[in-house]
Amino acid sequence: MSAVRKAFALTLACLLFLGFAAPTPRANAAVVTQFNIFFDENYLIAGLPYSANFTSDRHQTTQFVSSYQYSTNNGLNWQSLTLQDAEWVTFSLPIDPNVTSAHIRVSVDFIPLLGSRTYSEKTIGPIPILQPGDPSDFKATPNDDGTVTLRWSDNANMESSYRIVRSGPDGDKTFDVPNTTDHIGPLTYVDKDTNTAKSTIYVYSLTPVIDRYDLPEDIRPGVVWTTVKTKAPIRPIDAIVKDVPILIQKPPGNFDIYRIDPELSANISDYLGKFDIAPTEELPPAVSGVRLDQTSVALLVGEGQTLLADVSPADAPDRTVLWSSDRPDIAEVDGSGKVTGKSPGIARISAATKVGGFTAVCIVTVVGDASPPTPPVLPVVDFPDLTGHPSKIEVEKAVSYGVVKGYEDGTFRPDGSVTRAEFASMLVRALQPEGEGAPLAFDDNAMIGDWAVPAVRKAVALGLVKGYEDGTFRPNATITHAEMIAMVVRASGSLAVDTGSTGFADDADIPDWAKPSVNAAQETGIIIVGGLPNERFSPHAQTTRAEAAAAIVRMLEIQ
Repeated sequence: MSAVRKAFALTLACLLFLGFAAPTPRANAAVVTQFNIFFDENYLIAGLPYSANFTSDRHQTTQFVSSYQYSTNNGLNWQSLTLQDAEWVTFSLPIDPNVTSAHIRVSVDFIPLLGSRTYSEKTIGPIPILQPGDPSDFKATPNDDGTVTLRWSDNANMESSYRIVRSGPDGDKTFDVPNTTDHIGPLTYVDKDTNTAKSTIYVYSLTPVIDRYDLPEDIRPGVVWTTVKTKAPIRPIDAIVKDVPILIQKPPGNFDIYRIDPELSANISDYLGKFDIAPTEELPPAVSGVRLDQTSVALLVGEGQTLLADVSPADAPDRTVLWSSDRPDIAEVDGSGKVTGKSPGIARISAATKVGGFTAVCIVTVVGDASPPTPPVLPVVDFPDLTGHPSKIEVEKAVSYGVVKGYEDGTFRPDGSVTRAEFASMLVRALQPEGEGAPLAFDDNAMIGDWAVPAVRKAVALGLVKGYEDGTFRPNATITHAEMIAMVVRASGSLAVDTGSTGFADDADIPDWAKPSVNAAQETGIIIVGGLPNERFSPHAQTTRAEAAAAIVRMLEIQ
């Protein structure tokens, strides 16, 4: 071998020894393989909930941190959609007239037990976004010729037209502004059918006509109002008759000062009374909103609890609240806000202000029995993989109660995952409810194993578990800490406590819907805070078999 070849071989050997060889990609790098958003049409409606999920090619030991975001400028900037750190999430796009098309992406940071972290993302879009925003800045301007110009900002691109109703001494008149679909921005309409012979006070209402889409009431655009006094030709009497000042309240509580002549003031009270608008010398505040003292409540069948509605502002002249229940067969409410549990399940109790139509909602969960039965005690089995495990005692009790069991190889596998169907079966075995349960109407009923159907039917009948907003149950999805605790607290009959925060180090990561149940679990001892790493609840982490068994056993031991 020549000296040159020997030198080259020696140099190459040194580079390989020192780690300077060309890098090779990791064969086991985790990646997002598929990203799905579940919607029926070729558009999304802002304000409505949608489900999304991603699948990935990763090792079973790999943890991940996921982020769901949207962009309105082809990915130049991204906004957060949801804080749920999970493979399956529910999100809604903001009601914002500036968001009419968006890209949606999931980005995932995979964290293996060994090796380096990997990042992967997938994007869907652009997707057209339909906006159902309320019209704003509705104003009526009197013109010198006696006509009225109406102006407003169109914040929706879903309405087929706008309907204007003008009410006045000459009766009601209806006008349509057609072909406003896909339009967002200022709109103008000139009312040329006014009484131009004299000054007249008119009340205008503006309604977006959305007839192509079925929207729920909580996001359907509402009616806006404005009032105007038209201009009239100057008459000699106007120069010598002193004007009479009045103050007119415009729905939903704005005010304008007008000066009217005696001819109009003679019957102004009768005319304005038609619209609950009265002359006044003061400015009574309008209703601006309503809040309930509780946003979620758990009741036993036959138990009652009174909700308190706080109407803003406190000195509004009419603070009347109208109460209703979407499922009175589960929970009914009377005129004073007292809710009574009627049968197991979940109901929405609504409080709507008489003035302005503002609404607040409380989710009521009704359970059948506050004292779950004690399961029969079976012989204790000694599992070798529970030695030294912090939940060893609770797991052994759960096995002796028949709530869970081990595997054929004699192990329990305490750190194994638990699916939603498996956990529903555990709870039902612990509660031992009678009856066959409720028929299942999930879109993915076929995915529920025959072994789990009886338990899921009973869990649904008791109101312990429900499906997702897209109509699925997702029986094979791994249950999270937040979902697990919510089900256990419902099964225990404990009242969920809504204090706004939980005291955990990661309180900001806990979904609002789960916080009342987390608080109840802390107070009853279902969750032992001191036994959690760094006192973190980790709401989106997957529940292990040991955690599930321990939570159920502590629920059964509540006195």
